[in-house]
Amino acid sequence: MASSNSASNVSTSLVNAAIEKHWQRNTGLFLAAQNFFLFGSSSVFFAILWYIALKTSSGTWMMLATLAQSLPQILVSLWAGVWADRSNRRNLLMWATGMVTVVTLGIALMFYFGWRDLWLLLLIAAVRSMGTGVEMPVGNALLPQLTPRKQLTRMNGLNQLINAVLLLITPIVSGLILGKLGIIFIFIVDVVTAGVGLLLLALIKVDPVVLDQQKVTAGAVTSTLSQIGGGLKFTFNHSFMRWFMILIALAFIMVAPSSQLSTLFVKQTFGSRVMLLTLNELLWTAGATIGGIWISSHQQINHKVPVIAVALAVSGVAFFAMGIPEPFAVYLFFMFISGIAMPIIQATSNILIQETVPSNMMGRVFSIFQIVSTGIYPIAMLFFGPLADVVAIKWLFMITGILLVGIAWWFNHTLASREQTPIK
Repeated sequence: MASSNSASNVSTSLVNAAIEKHWQRNTGLFLAAQNFFLFGSSSVFFAILWYIALKTSSGTWMMLATLAQSLPQILVSLWAGVWADRSNRRNLLMWATGMVTVVTLGIALMFYFGWRDLWLLLLIAAVRSMGTGVEMPVGNALLPQLTPRKQLTRMNGLNQLINAVLLLITPIVSGLILGKLGIIFIFIVDVVTAGVGLLLLALIKVDPVVLDQQKVTAGAVTSTLSQIGGGLKFTFNHSFMRWFMILIALAFIMVAPSSQLSTLFVKQTFGSRVMLLTLNELLWTAGATIGGIWISSHQQINHKVPVIAVALAVSGVAFFAMGIPEPFAVYLFFMFISGIAMPIIQATSNILIQETVPSNMMGRVFSIFQIVSTGIYPIAMLFFGPLADVVAIKWLFMITGILLVGIAWWFNHTLASREQTPIK
């Protein structure tokens, strides 16, 4: 037993040394690539959402857009988690991004040459969603292979900060391109940024020692369905992780209306000018920039559960206030406040998983986390989308805001005392 532990410690030391060797270069390339992908994807996301909102003014169509942008993630993410745990994560990320870019370009050309049906835009959104279903768990699992554990908090925070800065720019760029040139040029931007991101990923060198450690801990390759079942069993057999996933799912169901219906709410309440929609996104991303700065300024976050709970409660208060009849400037202020909270929730949750879950299970746990966070939106929108056509959206904001504050209290009450060391 002593010799086994000694061998394990030596293996861990070798892996840590291999990661330390070029971590700054590798992590820098990874973050740059991820954010080039983000810029292109966000441009497409905003363009499709705004285009449909301006053309239809329909909560049902917004529901369909949300389903197209989110549901395929759920269908593919569990498989992606398995692929991430038994494959070279960098190469898998490159293949997924490259294939999605090629398919998106092909469908965009069809749209350009006369097929102007809104369903074609939904198809583009669905293809990109499948790509995101692979990219998110793979990317989150790859980062700990490139970054020393002691740097994970800062690098996750830096990633959220860069995300926020880019998202601050993206609505402006998307609004200008959509208003002046048309939606097809958004797809051109996406292809160019994807190409740059792929080039940066190609320059990353994952040390063979790190890849070997992943293969050893993954054990024998069994069927994909067996490995999916193993990931679900691992997650839900541990009380802390089980309750974490359940409560995060409930929280993001409450986030869905303000996240997915804010564009339609602004159009119905304040007007349909593209500039108003741009400001709606701009203030959220300005807040997200502040949230990213806060995370990246910390070397370590010792009590992650209370931090997530406070950020959820702040979001709930902001959503409630956004629904109260008020001037557009006041609405934008609370949109800004909600923007501060969201990257704190996302980054702190990522760090908690990266520091708690063993490497050979991390892809599958992140795929489950993706489903219960962003992937939960289409399920929620099956209810909230049609409801928005018969109930004023402001009431949806206010009611879900109150419920989110309650879930934040439940989250902290249930998990704060259980926050723990890594799961074995």
